[in-house]
Amino acid sequence: MQLTDERIKEFQKIYEKEYGKKISREEASESAYNLTGFFKVLYDCEMRDRQFKEKLKKSPKGFYIEEGETYSCLICGRNITGKEGWYDKYGNKCLFCQNALNKKVIPGYICHNRDSWYGTWELKDKFSIHFATAKKLIREDKLKARIIRDENNNPYEYVFLIKENEEFLKKNYRIK
Repeated sequence: MQLTDERIKEFQKIYEKEYGKKISREEASESAYNLTGFFKVLYDCEMRDRQFKEKLKKSPKGFYIEEGETYSCLICGRNITGKEGWYDKYGNKCLFCQNALNKKVIPGYICHNRDSWYGTWELKDKFSIHFATAKKLIREDKLKARIIRDENNNPYEYVFLIKENEEFLKKNYRIK
């Protein structure tokens, strides 16, 4: 994308007004180019989201993600493409997480409310609970996990709803 001299000078003025510092034409050009590139990414994401929502009107139960497109599962974070992913009113999900949602192992609201649950890595990060300790606490019924399973019925991902574990975590672990 080519930026005109006028736009680069305008960017320099805005930058000086905002930060009280002059920047060179090269710095302004690079910054303005980065800013327009970032805006293009945001715009493209919004347009894709609108297309998905339109497609959802025709397929209200959801649809497979287009071949060649890559997304991240909203729950496990896995990269998904084509028939590995599903899009519905809750957003992009891998088929394991979608299956858990269909079977009501996990509630749909966790897709739009990331602050309503912890993953195993967050137990380690926030509470210093290692995965082996978490599994022991699950077996002892002290920690409640929603277990997403793979096609062989092996545990694939653990979801710890805050509302189901808050009392135990507050009582026994310091919340960071």
